[in-house]
Amino acid sequence: MKNNKSYRNSEGNESGSQAAKLAVIAGAITTLGDALATIAAGLALEDELKENESNRDDIDKLQKQIDELNYEMKQLKRMLR
Repeated sequence: MKNNKSYRNSEGNESGSQAAKLAVIAGAITTLGDALATIAAGLALEDELKENESNRDDIDKLQKQIDELNYEMKQLKRMLR
């Protein structure tokens, strides 16, 4: 009977040890996943900022073209007077 209890205790300690090891591995995987998610969010933000900068450049070009067209319209009006 004594041997039977001893066997159960060592089995319980072993499964507790395995559970602790699995918890550490799961924590490491979770941390790695969080790090990857943070990097992905940073890259997405960087892409968004680049796209916004490109859009601003396009808007600036369009505004310049509008200003040039307005100038030409004024010149044409002066010539027609």
